[in-house]
Amino acid sequence: MKKFKHILILSALSLAVTDCKWLDVDPELGLDDQTVFGTYANFRSYFQWLYADNSGSNKESILYAFPMYADFLTDYSFSWYNTTDMSDAGKMGVTQQYFKQGVITQDFLRAVSFDTSNSDKPLAKAMFSAIRRCNITIQNIDMCTDATEQQRKDLLGQAYALRGFCHFSLCRFFGGMPYLDHPLGPEESWDLPRLSTYETYRKAAYDLKKGYELLKEAGYMRRNSPLALNSSTLNEINGAAAVALYARAMLYAASDYSNRNGIKDWEEAASAAALAISEAEEAGFTLTAAADYSRNFLTQETTNENLWTYSVQKNDTDINFSSLMAYPQSGSDSGSSGVCPTQNFVDRYETIYGESLLTAEDRMAAAAAGHYNEQDPYTGRDPRMDLTIVYDGQINPYTKEGVINICFDPYATPKPRWIPNSFGNNIVSFGIDWGTRDNDIYAYSNTGYYCKKYWNGNFGLGQNTQHYHTDPIIRLAELYLNYAEAVNEAYGPNGSVAGSPYTALQAVNLVRDRIGMPDVLAIYTGGKETFRDRIRNERCVELAFEGHHYYHDIRRWKIADQTMGQVLYGMLIEKTQANVTYPNGKKYTRTALPNNRQCQWKDYMYFLPFPDKEAYTMTNFENWTWK
Repeated sequence: MKKFKHILILSALSLAVTDCKWLDVDPELGLDDQTVFGTYANFRSYFQWLYADNSGSNKESILYAFPMYADFLTDYSFSWYNTTDMSDAGKMGVTQQYFKQGVITQDFLRAVSFDTSNSDKPLAKAMFSAIRRCNITIQNIDMCTDATEQQRKDLLGQAYALRGFCHFSLCRFFGGMPYLDHPLGPEESWDLPRLSTYETYRKAAYDLKKGYELLKEAGYMRRNSPLALNSSTLNEINGAAAVALYARAMLYAASDYSNRNGIKDWEEAASAAALAISEAEEAGFTLTAAADYSRNFLTQETTNENLWTYSVQKNDTDINFSSLMAYPQSGSDSGSSGVCPTQNFVDRYETIYGESLLTAEDRMAAAAAGHYNEQDPYTGRDPRMDLTIVYDGQINPYTKEGVINICFDPYATPKPRWIPNSFGNNIVSFGIDWGTRDNDIYAYSNTGYYCKKYWNGNFGLGQNTQHYHTDPIIRLAELYLNYAEAVNEAYGPNGSVAGSPYTALQAVNLVRDRIGMPDVLAIYTGGKETFRDRIRNERCVELAFEGHHYYHDIRRWKIADQTMGQVLYGMLIEKTQANVTYPNGKKYTRTALPNNRQCQWKDYMYFLPFPDKEAYTMTNFENWTWK
């Protein structure tokens, strides 16, 4: 059998010692255990390496499990959102040419899993390395003789919680994993079979719960106060985040893809979600007011809604933000992909009256009620659409004047053109003839939309001013939606967990009320099945383009074949004569995306396989196969 020291994913870190501080490397590389673990200061520095970026050279960092961090990295210049039906990659690249067609290369798999020589996204390498560091921390905690009981429980709590978080993160992308609960030694044989997703999520949940209990005992349910939203330790996981992630893991275990015990799994997930909400509320976390909603993602490091975040300061026109998060492109941002929402996803935003617009029948019913007009489609919509999607006619959020143009003018002289946008001295076109710029070095929308959630509307105005861009690892709104989903499956729309003040319906309405949406209409709450659709839609809208939620949700719900099997549309807009039919002086036409931007779903796309090179070295590990 293969020995541990010959297996890449479980080997001691092969970090070069040159130019590294001694605390940056494992004790196996020649350091005395007592030196590393004997004092709290050194032990903490050893553990803190898990949170370090080190200019991208730390391939052991927990940051690789943070969605925004992974998407901002340059290898292949793509975002996971573009691998779904929710958005199109403005620039033709790996997601359009391969991933959405059900074809994946070994080179791509290596780049997003293990390869640290030419890649910026080695998720599997980073998570297995981080798991090892957590296990070494747990194993050696008693060597730290000068730590207080609070310090000891803090380190242990973080180690258990991060060990669970790493296994959970691996499972979401790669499927069930062997669960590593101790540091394997150089003479230990690799003989661990692959667990099911259910088993992996449950084991991860156990670790996360244990981490939460220790962090609560240590007094670290949060690492700031509701009034002091910045802190030098914000990057460290806290008890509220640990218990919230415990509830998330239980939800994944109960979901359709993994469920083993029917209603019982949902009941346990509901109880876990109730506990997470109770602890978060007791710790002082609250939903951000509607007027400050975008602060969860922009301008400041965190908010009192965010339990745990990844946040970074960048210029508005920085290539990472203008490309991977799909700010409309500037001339300096070549090599980018762009995240351009599809019409299919935009249709998820209800009318302000609470009516669904997801199907043609829905839109006809809303139009009959006088609440929707296909030729004035952005009026009277869920306020979150304006905060999340860049669409034609939208008021520029930075200048507070003028509108965004993604509209073609066939009457323009001397020749027809896409109406330009003016940002100070910059004149920029956001529109193109779809499919005509596939080989361009810049990304343009082939859907008629861009993503706005992390864009404040600045485009060349004060571009040297940095501000925070934040991706919540988990926030309070998700907790309410996790609770609503689990409770609905276990007890129905008006059911609740004993001791919780919320029914499933009330939890959803908390999220809706905050933003100014009415309570879920009664026509959608008559039973578990109809309310399930509204919960899922609410989750798509509230958590859009954050946390990679949509990518993973359609997989755990086991509906990816439906969502990615549908025809993908965008909205083509042309200037015309204003009249009763075209009140905006524009003609809106739902148009299928070019064929090379459609999806070809295959059921083996639910999880990524490991690269063949890595899978072949492992005993009893059954790899997925992508044909």
